[in-house]
Amino acid sequence: MPIVFTDRAAGSSTTTPGVALRAAGRILSGRVAGLRHPAGPTIALALLTLALHLLYVNGPLLSDEGGFAMVARWWGSGGDHLYGPQWVDRPPGLIAVFWVANLLGPHGVRIVAGLMATGFVLAAGWAGWAARGTRAAAWSAGTAFFLMNTPVTQTFALNGELVAATWTMISVAAWIHAVRRRPSRAAALRLGVLAGAAASMAVLTKQNFVDAAVFLLVLGLAEGLIVRERRRRLLALGGCAAAGFALPALVAAGWAYAHTGLGDLVYAMYGFRVDASGVIARWSQFAPDGRMRGLLGIALLSGIATLAIALVVAGGRYISRRSPLFLACMAAGLVEIAGVILGGNYSPHYLIGLAPMLTLAAGVLAVQPGSGRWLVRLFVIAPVIVTLGVSPAAAVQVTKENAVRATGEWLARSSEPGDSLVVLYTHANLIDASGLRPGYPYAWSLPIRTLDPRLDLLAATLTDPKRAPTWVVGWDDLQIWGLDARHHVAEALATDYIRFATVCGHPIWLRRGLDRTHLPAPLCGGREIREW
Repeated sequence: MPIVFTDRAAGSSTTTPGVALRAAGRILSGRVAGLRHPAGPTIALALLTLALHLLYVNGPLLSDEGGFAMVARWWGSGGDHLYGPQWVDRPPGLIAVFWVANLLGPHGVRIVAGLMATGFVLAAGWAGWAARGTRAAAWSAGTAFFLMNTPVTQTFALNGELVAATWTMISVAAWIHAVRRRPSRAAALRLGVLAGAAASMAVLTKQNFVDAAVFLLVLGLAEGLIVRERRRRLLALGGCAAAGFALPALVAAGWAYAHTGLGDLVYAMYGFRVDASGVIARWSQFAPDGRMRGLLGIALLSGIATLAIALVVAGGRYISRRSPLFLACMAAGLVEIAGVILGGNYSPHYLIGLAPMLTLAAGVLAVQPGSGRWLVRLFVIAPVIVTLGVSPAAAVQVTKENAVRATGEWLARSSEPGDSLVVLYTHANLIDASGLRPGYPYAWSLPIRTLDPRLDLLAATLTDPKRAPTWVVGWDDLQIWGLDARHHVAEALATDYIRFATVCGHPIWLRRGLDRTHLPAPLCGGREIREW
């Protein structure tokens, strides 16, 4: 039965889109029965986010997702690298999150992804409330809901962007609360420390997430320039934020120094990206260009691009008035866009990096005077409605069995304790699915192409009597990306391994001299989600 509203101006009943839009607005503003508590809409949307994410817990882990879980599992087992036997170009904050996720059992990774998305929605509501009150909180939470439940940007998976965006949102919310809500001095100083620490954790999770730090700096400076009598308070808050930022950074630096050296951490976070960009530049630009076009298509399909355009149209006059909040939002937003563009691989989850500033701006502009607020509300409500239908449908596809998990489980059943595995040259999640120890430090193609381009280390590992892995899976062609041009890996496989089986269309080699049970090939299920 349709809901009928009375148009006061015409004195008649209507069901126009404008009235429906206003009705949805009332729901997001919490002005309906059951949601009258100021935090009601935010909490409801956060719980709904968690419920939708739990639909994905049984799904096979994506390549990076499973790879980071594998790195975290073997982190403390000893080795020559920052993370024990494995090398990866990520900060320790991200690997620590996966370490915690592994403690929660076989579904821990996806459970933590759901908790992170839920935390983002709650922090978004906090930020909107701190900026413009309870109505803005509801609109920020609504925006966060669709941004955290859009399957085309892989928000169902645990990745660096999701975790770092959540830290960023917490930092922004705490800073706005401290600067603009004027809590007690002690509370404000604690919020300043929290804002700085969360901004630091964002960087220690994904090294290009400096948008929180930029937001804190610009908002603090702009507020100080406009309201002179608050400068002393802002200086104290800035000192607390700086102290909060320094604390996690010093802990990470001390940990790295005590392990393989601070230089290794700096290289993993930044130096490697410089070297890897040169490798990408020397290779064909056809694939990166295609991925960039695909990313633009995803931005349009998901509603992210249309929301951004609506925000620019609706917020232009506030930026021209030099509003401190919008100056900070614009500066941090530009940093987020730069992070997506400079990422190089243009994976769908890059777009999660835009979520913090889109969320804050949407919440504020949706309650500002003027016709622009209806434009923003439209481009928030429409994706929310679509998400409610699309996300459960996507979960059905994402949770299907695929070749990676089927192959990993086959290896797990065929192996004996102490066996190790190398996968050529991608799909680190296969190692995780097998539960076997990684036998080679580079489980992703870009580190291989950058740090072992002639495959000298790989060939030496395969022929080393003490270090040679038990199993080798040929997922990619041996000569892909110009690798193994001298056929050293092919020769090592021919002399030191036997072709043991073909599983899901991929050859599997077993170390010569070893005896393992030859199990039937598994049902390989559907095709895995493509990643780069």
